[in-house]
Amino acid sequence: MATKLIIVRHGETAWNRGTIYRGTHDVPLNDNGRRQAQLTAAALQKQAIDAAYTSPLSRASETAQIVLEPHGIIATDEDDLLDFNYGEWTGKEEAEVRRIWPAEYSEWSTRPHEARPPGGTTLEEIYNRCFPMMVSAAKQHDGGTVALFSHRVVNKLLVLGALGLGLERFPFIVQGNCAINTVLFREGEFTIESLNGTAHLIEGGVEVLEADF
Repeated sequence: MATKLIIVRHGETAWNRGTIYRGTHDVPLNDNGRRQAQLTAAALQKQAIDAAYTSPLSRASETAQIVLEPHGIIATDEDDLLDFNYGEWTGKEEAEVRRIWPAEYSEWSTRPHEARPPGGTTLEEIYNRCFPMMVSAAKQHDGGTVALFSHRVVNKLLVLGALGLGLERFPFIVQGNCAINTVLFREGEFTIESLNGTAHLIEGGVEVLEADF
């Protein structure tokens, strides 16, 4: 019997809109992000959800709270879903990072799997905690449906793991705010049903940022 995993990115924040690196800094949803979460709740309202886990950062946990309200369940905080740590880049605009750390920014832009922002983490370090967590949740809730609420970087790594791709393919996965991904886990193998689903936001008339940031 397959376990269904619904992987959701948090709604928009002011720092998404300002192309400011967020990472482990706790930036709340903005009004547009809350509206995105409400539309995501409507899109998943008829989908049974048996259990849910969320990054403890408020942009993810509030998204989870809004989405799960029709289901009457509360997401469990899960540190393994915590966002990538950008170190000294946290709180700085992308253009400023590019100016102050040109070599490090170039590496992050072209070879992110080899990069470590000053004082930050690596993609491999994040992958080594978030992907096993997803596998464990799928096994624990065998045959059920599990929702995971996390961040752009984490969700991209979960998708790469499910696809069996290396971390060098990180730049080729897109995760918009409140994007929905659905994955099946059966007998130790993943099957992808959908990726980066944002049609519910577009149809709902809410603004969606074009940049994958």
